[in-house]
Amino acid sequence: MEFRRAQLLHSCPAVIHHALQANRIIAYVDERQFAPELTIPMDEIGTATLELLQPVEDARPMPALRVRIRRSGELGRELAVAEFATEEITVAVDKTLITEELAAFLGDAGTAVTRAFVRRTM
Repeated sequence: MEFRRAQLLHSCPAVIHHALQANRIIAYVDERQFAPELTIPMDEIGTATLELLQPVEDARPMPALRVRIRRSGELGRELAVAEFATEEITVAVDKTLITEELAAFLGDAGTAVTRAFVRRTM
């Protein structure tokens, strides 16, 4: 999972590209809505999420994980923190580093993308 800042049209906060065979997802995010220092922690959270999932041939009607991105002012020194649950991942992001519009978009897009995956069994 990679986050890349880019100049996008005003009406589009992000563009998600996924190559399921390579188990690779790239989120091109509007540079005006996503601070550069978020790139590394969000890449790490995305990679940890993908390690929980396995791609499938046909998209499932239900997502493998529901993704929620919430803006927070209570993270201390952290820029982004993820909480993994059985059916959901919640990512808290410093509210000064991401816009509300982009956070909502990434949550919806993340949930939609996980329809092409199933949870790995240990």
